[in-house]
Amino acid sequence: MSFGELCSVLERSASISSRLMKVALIAEYLRGLEGEDLEIAARFMSGDVYPRGSGLDAGVGHSMLMEAVAEVTGAPREELLEAYRRHGDLGEAARELMEARGGGALATLVQAEPLSLRGLYGELTRLARTSGEGSYQRKLSRVRGLLASCSPLEAKYLVKLLLGELRTGAVEGVVEQAIAEAFGVDLEEVKRGRLLTGDMGEVAELARRGELGRLGVRPFRPLGFMLAEALASPQEAAERYPGRELIAEYKYDGIRAQLHASGGEVRIFSRRLEDVTRSFPEVVESARGLDAILDGEAVAFRDGRPLPFRELQRRLRRKDPRELMEEVPVVYFAYDALYVGGRSLLDEPLRERRRALEELLGGGRGSIAVSPRWTVRSAGEIAELFRRSRAEGYEGLMLKDPESAYELGKRGWKWMKLKEELDTIDAVVVGAEYGHGRRAGLLSDLIFAVWDGGELKVVGKAYSGLTDREIEWMTRRLKELEVRDEGLRILVRPEIVVEVAFDSVQESDRHPGGYAFRFPRIKSVRLDKGPEDADTIEKLRRLAEISRARAKAK
Repeated sequence: MSFGELCSVLERSASISSRLMKVALIAEYLRGLEGEDLEIAARFMSGDVYPRGSGLDAGVGHSMLMEAVAEVTGAPREELLEAYRRHGDLGEAARELMEARGGGALATLVQAEPLSLRGLYGELTRLARTSGEGSYQRKLSRVRGLLASCSPLEAKYLVKLLLGELRTGAVEGVVEQAIAEAFGVDLEEVKRGRLLTGDMGEVAELARRGELGRLGVRPFRPLGFMLAEALASPQEAAERYPGRELIAEYKYDGIRAQLHASGGEVRIFSRRLEDVTRSFPEVVESARGLDAILDGEAVAFRDGRPLPFRELQRRLRRKDPRELMEEVPVVYFAYDALYVGGRSLLDEPLRERRRALEELLGGGRGSIAVSPRWTVRSAGEIAELFRRSRAEGYEGLMLKDPESAYELGKRGWKWMKLKEELDTIDAVVVGAEYGHGRRAGLLSDLIFAVWDGGELKVVGKAYSGLTDREIEWMTRRLKELEVRDEGLRILVRPEIVVEVAFDSVQESDRHPGGYAFRFPRIKSVRLDKGPEDADTIEKLRRLAEISRARAKAK
């Protein structure tokens, strides 16, 4: 099956506004595939090049793709930049230039067979495995060769695929529905399959064979994380669970991480289901010999207290984290056990999962600790423990229903978080304005957006919170992502995720998203998250309700 056919389906889908019609179109296409072709197509359509958690990464950045497109099309750099700024999309710019130049300078020299899905995936796998000295030029050569083998439409979608621009929650949802419709299976089975495997391709093929029910938990295949809702106050938690016990834990300001260990091997996955094992060598050594999948948080921790998140970020930016291991030690605080000794615990109540976790780790294991827990019933007990958590340097509290199963990929009231500030949101930087005074020439005022369906909508601007060094880094990075220069501000490709803190949020027509924040500030740059992890308008709606409730209570 050819890559061109898949691109035609994606192009037709993009022109259709009806979700049901998109689903029907993609379902019809998938129904005609099987085996490896089906796996690759479903994976590409959901925005992934490789199975999540596979450890494979193309390692192709924006600048390399710009260079490759310029060479293949023969377009001068300024012409390419102009097309890019006009479309705000490098894939669309590549298509335009290839069409205008009859396929491009290199493309006319390469009489290639049509790209097959399997052939393309094989090349992309070899691309991911290209490493070592001179790897940039070898990767560039491979990308150049692939683009030269593409039609203009194929070039557009290859570029978008490599840049991760096809990966959004909305796209995933459509592909899930299409798989269910194509093979006559329940949509919830498809969703659970994706959360169990992290691979839409495997889910599609198992759905075709009627074997989704065989999927289970397996080490080194990352699982979708269970997520929490934000509380307005200790009283709200007590009202949601009147007279009932809740498990309380510290809320850490670190990186959510899933630890997999079996047969002497250890791997650690982020919330994006990306392999981040190399960032935490001390945790890896401490986990050797375990047979388990744990949920927890990697925290910069020294002398019995958590360090600011910025300290952890310093390590994440290093190619070799060992350089900062002594200065910024990390502890992995485990608070859930999803699999132990060959047995899945997902459907067990939390109290049983915690018991299994504590039996497994005892009082701790090197750089792995069991997160402390308490039992609380009343608003007063929650408030007192919250004050203690803040005094000890933590963000606040997590409150959990001890009877709750582990709900893969779901956010709900079985888990709740209570923080000092109203809450924070994860937002995508879509633009920036130049600063004044000592920040002149620096992009210090960040314009951020959240998801509304499949569209990013601007909800605010923040100019405080980052250090001078972070602003300098942010300026360099944003200029690399620039799609349009508007003089006093630039618009950028939505790649950088920031955590935004604020005092309150309310409905407003000040921004396209329909909400505005009081005293927004950048709490951190989240290098562990991608644009698809950003929050939604629905969360802002909920936070606006909490803001109103707090205002009335004062």
